Amino acid sequence: MKFRKLLLCMLAGIFLAGFANIYTYAAEEDQNVTVNTDTTDKTADVQNTAADTNIAAATDNAAAGDTQEQNAAETTAETASAVDTAKEDTAVTADTTAKEQATKAADTKKKAAAKTTKTTKAVTAKKTATKETAKYSKADLRLLSALIYCEAGGEAYSGKLAVGIVVMNRVRASAFPDTVKSVIYQRYQFGPVTNGALNKALSEYDAGKFTSQNETACVKAAKEALSGTRDITISGKTKKFGSYLFFSGRLRGYTYRLGNHQFK
Repeated sequence: MKFRKLLLCMLAGIFLAGFANIYTYAAEEDQNVTVNTDTTDKTADVQNTAADTNIAAATDNAAAGDTQEQNAAETTAETASAVDTAKEDTAVTADTTAKEQATKAADTKKKAAAKTTKTTKAVTAKKTATKETAKYSKADLRLLSALIYCEAGGEAYSGKLAVGIVVMNRVRASAFPDTVKSVIYQRYQFGPVTNGALNKALSEYDAGKFTSQNETACVKAAKEALSGTRDITISGKTKKFGSYLFFSGRLRGYTYRLGNHQFK
């Protein structure tokens, strides 16, 4: 009887011990599930937070990328604008430089042309002066001045010049001698040569006394005639005088009258 009770007690103890272990195991399982659940939840929260962080970072990166792209676009636009401005400035500078060079070239050309013209005129004037000087000698000027004084000393300047032109027309004409001296001293042609008036005028000329207003006007007329003048001016009008070979106070068949002389 005692053994049976002891056996029952042992069985009851074993049962209670097993039940206690089962309860303890179940509690531990519950605790493990809770812990696992909490850990899972925390892990999920961490993962969600990390995902949110990644999303935020991605958003920030995207925004930064957009900003960088915008900045790059703006920089590119500014660079392009600067290049266009530089090109425009270069074009304007080149155009201005070209215009300035063209203006300088034109000015240089004008100056060169003016210089050439001036030089040409100077050379022409020099040649003309040389030719005029070569047309007559001092001896010719002396003789013609004295003859004009003797023949037309009392005439107006146009009358003095007309006498000088007639003498030179004869020098150029084939029917008369070809020098001033030969024409003036041709026999029976000029009264002052035969009556001594010409010699008297020449003496005054040689003595340096041929200086009165009337005498200097005769010298001027002689210079003009010797230089090739063939026209005279009367009352502002030009009279061609290159064909006249004779003059006198009384001339048969004359065609023009000037002062006290008749010409043909």
